[in-house]
Amino acid sequence: MRLVEALCELFLPAACASCREVPASGGGLCAACAAGLPAAAALAVPRAPGTPPVVVAGAYEGPLAEALNEYKERGRRELAAVLGGLLGRAVAVVAAEVPDAALVPIPPTRAARRERGFDHVAALCAPIGRPHRCLRAGPRADSVGLTAAQRRHAADASLAVVPGRAAALAASGRPVILLDDIVTTGATLSAAAAALRRAGVKVAAAAAVAAVE
Repeated sequence: MRLVEALCELFLPAACASCREVPASGGGLCAACAAGLPAAAALAVPRAPGTPPVVVAGAYEGPLAEALNEYKERGRRELAAVLGGLLGRAVAVVAAEVPDAALVPIPPTRAARRERGFDHVAALCAPIGRPHRCLRAGPRADSVGLTAAQRRHAADASLAVVPGRAAALAASGRPVILLDDIVTTGATLSAAAAALRRAGVKVAAAAAVAAVE
């Protein structure tokens, strides 16, 4: 980043993460773009077999897509409250049917966490509840350009349980709601659910901020 750009970001009000034309009025978005966020959660229809029922805050488009991209790829952590609130709305729909469920976020790979500087899905849980980090992610190829079958294979090879934590969750008998930021084919959620089920954990459903239609 050039010095001038760095100084602008340091001393000038942050631009809206969606339109980038006016300063953000709070939470990383201007009032107009915040008003354009989804108003109600919806049921997603992932294509990957074995994916649990998924409720999302909205479609991956418009201000929601822009905000997610800025949050994940440019480290706009101030968006966590807004995006976490949307995720919480989707979780509430599921939780009404699955009381006392444990929240299990999809983990990033070490490389992704190192690049972003934080666990972006777990950070969205702050407005919702304490996440149970009983999954871990090994190295994984970038999913851009992969077919649905290749995405599923990559997810299966990457995701595994943290044995002690998964065993404790299984022993508790609590059902699980998987959490993610964006659902594309559902391959990641399907692989995560399979890993947890093999460990004796009941996966009831999943919730995400957005789904690619």
